[in-house]
Amino acid sequence: MRPRRRSLWAAALLSLLPSGCGPDQPPPAERPSPAAQAAAARASRRDFEDAITSLIDELSVKDPLLLSRIRAEQRRIRALPSREAQSAAVRGAYPILERALERSAARGRLSPEGAAKWKVFRAQVQKAIAEGTLLERALFAGKAFEDKVQGLLGRGTTMLDPDRKLPEEKDAYMTLSQWIHGELKVPRNSTALKPPQIDRAFELAGEALGIRPEFLKYMAKTESGLRQSVPSNPAAAGIMQIEKVHKAAFLGAWNVANDTITNIVYGALLRAQVDREMARRFEDAGIAPPSSARVVEFLGDLAYNRGTALLKHVAKHAAEQKIDVNDFGEYLGGPGGGYTLVDDAKRIVVTPGPGTRIDRTGRNSVLELSSRDIGRVLFSRKLAAGLGDRNGDARVDHLDVWLTRGVRYLDDASLAVP
Repeated sequence: MRPRRRSLWAAALLSLLPSGCGPDQPPPAERPSPAAQAAAARASRRDFEDAITSLIDELSVKDPLLLSRIRAEQRRIRALPSREAQSAAVRGAYPILERALERSAARGRLSPEGAAKWKVFRAQVQKAIAEGTLLERALFAGKAFEDKVQGLLGRGTTMLDPDRKLPEEKDAYMTLSQWIHGELKVPRNSTALKPPQIDRAFELAGEALGIRPEFLKYMAKTESGLRQSVPSNPAAAGIMQIEKVHKAAFLGAWNVANDTITNIVYGALLRAQVDREMARRFEDAGIAPPSSARVVEFLGDLAYNRGTALLKHVAKHAAEQKIDVNDFGEYLGGPGGGYTLVDDAKRIVVTPGPGTRIDRTGRNSVLELSSRDIGRVLFSRKLAAGLGDRNGDARVDHLDVWLTRGVRYLDDASLAVP
């Protein structure tokens, strides 16, 4: 288990429950009629929901680190043992949230419309503090917040979430696999699906786990050439090349080795876990994770290939070099740097950013340093010949693997992010 960070961020856009009187609020001298109270509550709830929705949409793109910290704090507060403790935590955390959102707005991370919504939100919360109903409002806000975040993730929106819930137990992901079997009318396990069935399986698994189906298919093409049963690696199996270290995935009558649909579902699950780990590692490094779908997919593909431990090093060096995490070129060239494809995209020439220690092979870049951190791998002569020295540094290593995968990805017009 990853230790829970006790960051001082307020519980998920802590606002909101339209609200009747709280236990510590004295009743008014003249109470409105029940119908009037209900109408006021509905109007108040709509105002809060609108404010939450607007803020989440903007933060998910412009300040994802703040969004992830808000969510972590929400869960920390929910886990406290009593309502009294929760209420005290909400009151104590709210001023921190207010300052964080003020900073976000001041830095241009909220649009004028978002800033206006924030003012509505802030006024409602301050009223709740005065009335003694802030905890009740926060509980409502937490549910609305969670539903919105899960909805964005479920639609494949690029928003990295360090606390995302995934169907990681075997019963859970096998339920998804069997549902896709039913949708495709494939009654039993099979490694002989027809191309339209494979495409539909990618679509359904990708939608369920927040991975673009086109990208999921690209990964399968890179891993196995879309072969369903012939392993390209003795330690892996199937269309998504699931490694045999995932022992439980190979057990049972239907498993990743004898069923293409299950193999696709499990590959999509691993890819979603990579996105979650990416969010955690960038947050640990003190920087916002990337929000560009193109960069998330590229880094996610590298981690799927080499393992999630790679992301710790990528995030560390990205923070040290202060690169724009949404600019793929800066992972190779440093701040202000980039790259050019030459020789019909067979080689990459790096353009180092000004004042960096990076050269035209990408040495000392975020990706090259990360390649060193995970250890040099001695490839077979056949594999080295197939890869080639992509960046011209007189060796074939994992950086060449990543550049090969990346060139194919960036060169494939069908993978353009809408």
